[in-house]
Amino acid sequence: MYDVAVVGLGATGTSLLSQLQDEIYNIRTAGPRIAVFNPSTSFAKGKAFGDADAIHKVNTPPGLMSVTATEPEQFGHWLHSTFNSRERWPSRLRYSDFIRQTYRDVKQAGILHIDEFHHSVESIRRQGVAFSLRDDSGNSVLARNVVMCLGALSESAFPAYVGKPGFISHYAQFDQSSAAPLLIAGSGLTAVDAFRYAFGKSQVAIHLFSRSGYVPTCLTGSNRYTPVYLTWRNIMSATAKSEDMLNVFSRLLRKEFYLLRERGEFRPAMKLLREGRQAEYFRMLLTRAENSDLPWQDVLVSTRPYMHKLWNAFTSEQKLRFMKMYGAVWAAWRHPVPQEVFGELIEASVQGRVKFHQALAAPEYYDGRYRLRTRSEMLSFRHLWDATGGRLDIGQTTQPLLRDLLSQSLIEGHPCGGINTDPLTFQCRVNNRKVPGLFNIGPLSKGSLFSTNAFWFNARCAETWAKQWAVEFSSANTKEAL
Repeated sequence: MYDVAVVGLGATGTSLLSQLQDEIYNIRTAGPRIAVFNPSTSFAKGKAFGDADAIHKVNTPPGLMSVTATEPEQFGHWLHSTFNSRERWPSRLRYSDFIRQTYRDVKQAGILHIDEFHHSVESIRRQGVAFSLRDDSGNSVLARNVVMCLGALSESAFPAYVGKPGFISHYAQFDQSSAAPLLIAGSGLTAVDAFRYAFGKSQVAIHLFSRSGYVPTCLTGSNRYTPVYLTWRNIMSATAKSEDMLNVFSRLLRKEFYLLRERGEFRPAMKLLREGRQAEYFRMLLTRAENSDLPWQDVLVSTRPYMHKLWNAFTSEQKLRFMKMYGAVWAAWRHPVPQEVFGELIEASVQGRVKFHQALAAPEYYDGRYRLRTRSEMLSFRHLWDATGGRLDIGQTTQPLLRDLLSQSLIEGHPCGGINTDPLTFQCRVNNRKVPGLFNIGPLSKGSLFSTNAFWFNARCAETWAKQWAVEFSSANTKEAL
């Protein structure tokens, strides 16, 4: 019988093990038995980082990429000591190397007794007070607690097009010798990764589209603007008498936006886009980013420490309203890309090799071509790359484990996507009741926790879970000793 089974060993799973090690060492109790499951191809790397191309970079400073709060500068120190590098935006593959080394260090320390299963878990079944896990190689184990760290769903946003000629969902499927124009679905970080790969490997013309029409924004050199109205203290004060929290947030956000009407970057940037001056849009934002003069970005970044608290306080209806009102703005303006990537967008724009579009509807497939209707024209392509980041609706999942859990009512979907989990304990919830012993940490908790697209947030969740569980584990051992 294992004390904990960790299903999925990417960055979040490795962070969980590292922080479990910290907590078990701190309380000086007997080391728990832990089973870890993950296919060998991505073991202790994960898909988000280990499955990247060398050209793909992280968009988070090294100071926010540590796997444990015990050593907050661990990744930066590792970069310098291993590669004599102080890169601000290192490659994702380099970060996957760091994750793998972190796991090796945890296992070698021997504080946790870890057994590895280099396979995917296909089923998790309740068995008394424990769970029975079976992987796709036939291995079966029992565990008192199961923590799923599965990463993001790999479900396509265009399931009807999967398998059709010219449809791409991974960079390895891109034909570098093709000269035909390429259509990329999305305008966020995943779409920027797709653009960079195609731009660096070929000479094709690249078109990106989204329903919102927003275009990537640039990471500022530093956050210098301090919000006047949109602060956690102001939100709490305004909602002390039970006023609608989303309305309060919206009002304070609009007041901040109005305050920045002259010096903010949003209005002039969107004006350039509306006028079709795409290269100037990128140049303007890059110049301001280099001068740390992006106050609107600073406002949105300032929500980082409390956004998950605000999300937890929203009702389900308010969460859905927030996504409808601000989801697209948040994706484009709260999750910007590194400055050197903006240099590539400028170069491609000047060459006429990249263009962003606002789509009126999803692309249609007809007679071997993908047709996209924009506000000004109908475009036609032989190649469509789904770089939207996939769907969050687990009700339509094709993943065997999630289908198995859904069939047993051990998990349920959240209205805003992913698995419904308790925001304080990370326990899976079904019909407003927690499922004892079954937890989820990472992107699949996005609907419940909001900030799970950021690794620093998932590492914080892993730390919280590790602290909670270590206390329970220590108490159980004490009772057994008595």
